[in-house]
Formats: sequence, C-alpha cells, structure tokens
Amino acid sequence: MDVIELKARLKAGKRVFGTWSHLPYTTVVEIVGAAGLDFIVFDLEHGPHSFADLPSLYCAAEKSRIVPITRVPGTGNSNILRALDCGTRGVMVPHVDSARVAGECLDAMVYGGSSRNRGIATLTRASMFDYKSERSYLDGQTEKTLSVLMIEDRQGLDELDDICALPGLDVLFIGIYDMSQSLGLKGDLTDPGFQKVFSEAVARVAEHGVAVGCYAHTADAAAMLVELGVRFITIGVDGGVLRRGYDAVADGVARWR
Repeated sequence: MDVIELKARLKAGKRVFGTWSHLPYTTVVEIVGAAGLDFIVFDLEHGPHSFADLPSLYCAAEKSRIVPITRVPGTGNSNILRALDCGTRGVMVPHVDSARVAGECLDAMVYGGSSRNRGIATLTRASMFDYKSERSYLDGQTEKTLSVLMIEDRQGLDELDDICALPGLDVLFIGIYDMSQSLGLKGDLTDPGFQKVFSEAVARVAEHGVAVGCYAHTADAAAMLVELGVRFITIGVDGGVLRRGYDAVADGVARWR
C-alpha cells in the first residue's frame, strides 16, 4: 500500500491498521511490512529515533509496501519540514491544543503562499534530488502527504469541532493516555467518565467527515475502537510486540527449568 491508496481508503470510510516504531532498525520495519500492516509510525516524540535515522527507515518501509508516517517531536514548523524533506509520507503532530495551532501545523505540511507553509527545498530525499522536475514535485506533494493531528489535552478537546473543520486534515488522532491524564483521571482508561468523553469525541470527529485515529495495545483491544468507528488504528509498539512474543516463549519453557 502507498500513501495515496491509504488516503483513498480513509476517504472511502474504510479502516487502516499500523503500529509504532521505537526500534531504529530497518529489519524490524521490513518484518512489520511483511506481516501485512498498512503503515508504521516512527516516533520522534518518545523513543530513540533521530532525524538521521529516518531516511534508511523510510527506505525499508517503502521496500516493504508499508506507509512511513512520522510523529514529530512537537508542533514547530521545522519539525514538520525536516520529516517531510527526509521523505515521510505522513506527519503526526502531538499535543495540538487549539484550532490556531492546528491550522499552523496543517499549513506547514503543504507548499503555498503563506509564511507558515512548508519551506521550499526541492533537492532533498523527498524528491530524490531531482533537479529536472521541481515544479512537478512541488505540485504533487499535498496528495502524497497524510496529515494527522493529535488531540491529547482538555484544551484541544474544547476546540475539537473548530479543529476538525480545518481544510486538509486527514486524521484526528485521540491520544487516550495523555487525554485521560489531562482530565485528572491519571491514565485510567476504564473510568466510565473517560469512556464517555472518548466515545463522544469520536462521534464529534466523525460528524465532520474526518477519520478518527487511536491506539490499542493488541488486535483484540482494537475491537472496541472498531465498534466506535475509529478508522486509523495503531496497534502495539514494535518493542512491546517483541517482548510479548518472548514472554510467551519464556512462559512456555518455564516448566522445564
């Protein structure tokens, strides 16, 4: 799957499934792609990834037909710009807490006339350093970039409808752990009050025709998200999936120790 197909699936109301990358190794990315997931999110907010890691990781994702998406460290324009110039096919921005910030982040993902728009650099990995067709490269980037904004705070929740009304937003991702903490629930996702807030937020986003994103620990845990209408689902973290697998191996041989 490439990013154009992924965006088309979301626009058609279908679901896509991916995972988080915290292990900066190309072989891990190839394994995720071989398993048949749709996308992988390289996490620069948490974990050891650096901008220098990204090009080789993106290459591994592209080779494996899995869409590379990058959670940048924060809302700054330069964070978004560097990930895009390195060749990411999607940008996920954490802690978007207002419509103003959301608009600035979305502007920074496209080429255009505003000073907040993505700065122009055509000789980058994103263009394969092609000096012959700069105009074609500039004109084609918007359709090849998935925009994902994360709402993780009470303030963002308060401006949810204004954020979802902004043009160019593909996915509104609800960060359930930070959101729960922001609401004073200390990350307790089983709290009935939080579950009510979450389900209402999912319904509000869907009303705007924007795909809702969220995280689940396992495929089984994703069932509730699917039932609520969440369509962009990250399942597990590469290191956590590896640990879970080896825990099962260790448990299986414990009787012979």
